[in-house]
Amino acid sequence: MAVESGKLVEHESALRDLEAINEDINVIVEQLGMYDAGVDEEAALHAKYELKKAPLYKKRQDVVANIPKFWLTCLEKHPIITSLIEMEDAEAIAYLESIEIERSTETPINYKIIFVFGENPYFAQRRLVKEFDFSNKGDVKVTNHEIKWNADKDLTASAKKAKAGREEANDGSDQFSENEEASFFCWFDDENGSELADLIANDLFPNAGMYYAGTINSDDEDELAEFELGDSEGEENDGSEEEAEDAPTSKRAKHD
Repeated sequence: MAVESGKLVEHESALRDLEAINEDINVIVEQLGMYDAGVDEEAALHAKYELKKAPLYKKRQDVVANIPKFWLTCLEKHPIITSLIEMEDAEAIAYLESIEIERSTETPINYKIIFVFGENPYFAQRRLVKEFDFSNKGDVKVTNHEIKWNADKDLTASAKKAKAGREEANDGSDQFSENEEASFFCWFDDENGSELADLIANDLFPNAGMYYAGTINSDDEDELAEFELGDSEGEENDGSEEEAEDAPTSKRAKHD
């Protein structure tokens, strides 16, 4: 009982520390809001300010390391990303220890998204990485790093099989999103995936503390409700309904 009580106190202390860090991050966000810039300038300015917040993000990670399933909770509370996570995905993501966004100091709009996992039964490596280069506007360069799945643990296997079947049939549909049961982890193999990357790097990650605490305000939620996977940093959306979204759109029951 004493051990459980100690863990509860530690958890409550971590939540208080997290709240204080959220306030420090918001100070920088408010500074960014003082600038009046065009769309392209705003994206570059936002990326620059993300670098400025880097020390606070590191401090936040030290705190959330003491909060069980912090990043899984954030992902599941995000109004869009939650719909991309299947039950089996959630079981794997429960081992997620941190999310890191490594931005280029020379060109901050370019970044790596890194999911850092503890030891788990699903894959051998601890770091799952996907890189995005938005230097050439309208032509994002994506670098995928293969996930080394353990035997019989590949959560993307069924989606890969379905994708291979579509390619063999030459029907022109090569996106994982065509499979209603596509795993969230298919994104790490997607040829593009920049829309979901934008959500993770520029919304979920900077606002993780507020998503966990449930303090995202209604204005933010209204903006996300209007968000379509098709608008991303460094790209223009042509509004075409024929263009397939580059992230899976599967639904699932809430993970307990």
